[in-house]
Amino acid sequence: MRSPVESLIRQMLIVGKLQRASMAIDSDSLLDYLENECRYHDCHYPMSREARMRMLQRDIQDIARLFRIYIEWTAKGYEIVDRDNNHVVDYERFFADFELLTALSPETEISKYVLPERSHFVGSRHLSPLLIAIKKNLEVEFDYTNYRKDKTVRHHIVNPYFLKEDQRRWYLVGVKGNKPMIFALDRISSLDITGETFERDTTFSLRDYFRDSFGIWVSEEIPVEEVELSYSVLDGSFLKTVPLHPSQTVVADNEEEFRIIVKLRVTNDFIMALLSRSSSLSVVRPLWLREKIRKICEEATLRNS
Repeated sequence: MRSPVESLIRQMLIVGKLQRASMAIDSDSLLDYLENECRYHDCHYPMSREARMRMLQRDIQDIARLFRIYIEWTAKGYEIVDRDNNHVVDYERFFADFELLTALSPETEISKYVLPERSHFVGSRHLSPLLIAIKKNLEVEFDYTNYRKDKTVRHHIVNPYFLKEDQRRWYLVGVKGNKPMIFALDRISSLDITGETFERDTTFSLRDYFRDSFGIWVSEEIPVEEVELSYSVLDGSFLKTVPLHPSQTVVADNEEEFRIIVKLRVTNDFIMALLSRSSSLSVVRPLWLREKIRKICEEATLRNS
């Protein structure tokens, strides 16, 4: 196994151990834990305590640099003293995906017992150059195919700000002429970093930009509305663990129904999400959305009758 992979495994182990601990961990306990776990993961681990301590310090520095998780030695031992919850890398998801990826390598037999999702992330080939451009404030240019307009291709020069993943597709959130724009990476071609720098608007927040949206699309022309929805108790069990939207508020949870209110812009993506649980869905308000769902279901019935 390559050294960079082994480093990430150790970092994953260190963060996981300290997160689960109810108190700070002393050096010997942490080093013993890493020795045992590295053996299970088939990772090289030094023999001498001095070499292990040097490796631990390097890993702690890399964890701070890569994931903005800050580990320090206190009077009680090692513990996580701070973390950047708004950091671009979701470390919990990263570590979970990384652990599964390394477990499913050809050298292991766990693939006999685990069946991962076969579909890959669409547009991922552009991630590396775009991340470089975003970090260094470099504008990019590319051709973009618009599926909604007869697959027309237009050339864009954009200030790249963020990357966002939604339903296994990657998107670029950038600014063009002071206007935020969203581009699906799988529709980008002839991508190039121009070398021209731009001044980033530090007040532009990705969370605020998508706060009233469902999925990836943002349209100021669509008003923000309160949507009240009623579901069966079974579907409610799933919606309690995985909310439909961050604004979800539970207004009824009993033996007869699970009812919620969400506040957002009602886009086609949101309507598709509602239809995925249409077997128990009842739209309480607004009435226009209730009527739209009814028509969609009636048309589907006719097509399949």
